[in-house]
Amino acid sequence: MDFPMYVYKPRRGMKRGEESKETYKLPHRLIEKKRRDRINECIAQLKDLLPEHLKLTTLGHLEKAVVLELTLKHVKALTSLLEQQQQKILALQSGMQIG
Repeated sequence: MDFPMYVYKPRRGMKRGEESKETYKLPHRLIEKKRRDRINECIAQLKDLLPEHLKLTTLGHLEKAVVLELTLKHVKALTSLLEQQQQKILALQSGMQIG
C-alpha cells in the first residue's frame, strides 16, 4: 500500500500578521489527521495478519499497543524459526556432500 506524502511548508521567515494562526492550524490539523489515519490503518492491517492464537491471548478488544507487541512477538518467532530451518538445510546439504 503506497502512502502519499503530505508536506506543508513551515511559517519560517513570515512576519506576524502575514498569516493568521487559524489558517495555519487548519492545514496542520488535516495533516495530523491524515497521519493518524495512516497509522491506524497500518495497525489494523497488522492486526489482520496476526495468527488467531495470538489474538486469543488477550481478552476483548486489542489495543494498538497490544497489536504492536503481538506483532513484534510473532515476527521474532518467525525469524527464529527461519534461522532454525536454514541451519537444518545447511546441515542436510553438508551431510549429502560427505555421503
